[in-house]
Amino acid sequence: MVRLPKILIQVPGTSANLGPGFDLMGLALGIHNEFEFQFSKEITETKTELKNGNPLPFTKKEDLVEEAYRSYFTKFVPNLNPPPYHCKMTLSLPLKGGLGSSASAIVAGLSLAREVHKRLEKESVPSEQEFTQFLAEFEGHPDNTLPAYLGGFVFAYSTFGEPIRYFRKKFPSSVAMFILTPEFAVSTEESRKTLPKNYVTADVIFNLSRIGAWMHFLDKRKFGDLLVGLEDKMHTPYRIPSSSPLFPLADTLKQEGIGYCLSGSGPSLLIFLERKTLKSKQIELEKKVTQVMTGAGIPFQFRRVKPDGIGVRIQFK
Repeated sequence: MVRLPKILIQVPGTSANLGPGFDLMGLALGIHNEFEFQFSKEITETKTELKNGNPLPFTKKEDLVEEAYRSYFTKFVPNLNPPPYHCKMTLSLPLKGGLGSSASAIVAGLSLAREVHKRLEKESVPSEQEFTQFLAEFEGHPDNTLPAYLGGFVFAYSTFGEPIRYFRKKFPSSVAMFILTPEFAVSTEESRKTLPKNYVTADVIFNLSRIGAWMHFLDKRKFGDLLVGLEDKMHTPYRIPSSSPLFPLADTLKQEGIGYCLSGSGPSLLIFLERKTLKSKQIELEKKVTQVMTGAGIPFQFRRVKPDGIGVRIQFK
């Protein structure tokens, strides 16, 4: 058996949709899940645990790292039995928080499998196009997995079985970002059930125009373009209705001219301030968030976050 090294994989969190780009746009964030994999001839069964010793927050059947790892071999090397591993995880992304925890596990599992594949049968390793295609298809939509893998702002699409197409952009440094994470979980699958099966033409055109505003913001870096680009009529109104505990905060942010969007299906919010206004607005923003969330009786985390321009990081020990 080929000796496999200890492999450390770090995967950034992501924020998908970014307002109007439903299933199309995503941004890698400077918070990471970390996965440490060990192989040896003594390891005969795959085992996963948290590095801090706490119980796993999911069952073995829900382990997306192992599922992705095995799926890679089924897809690309069906004649090869994937070597078992021991994995120790450090999780900084909340599960079902809208910050790409599932995508991080998928990217880690597939990236691990490719590194193992390189050492076992290097000649048959898939091309980058084949790998990103499978990565995009694994979750069903690429707006989380591709930013986690590539880093940066990613616009990606693959419809009707066509090859994945995407482009990356650097997120402008003139904008500061914050993450508000209410301490309750949202299932993406359940959240999608709140969305209509059909949309009126005017709402589709509205969102298309806002995606254009996003592209203009990435090019010209004007905060006003971002405020327009964050507007959405296709998923945010259904996921933050007037009955939602997040609605009063979203309404307040809009009135104050502060940019925000639901991160993925939520419940986390990504909040944007123009960097040059930080001194005058950050303290007031923190007060507003605390006031609304405390008033609603919802525990929360609020922190500043930077974009991640690198994507998945792989180290060998």
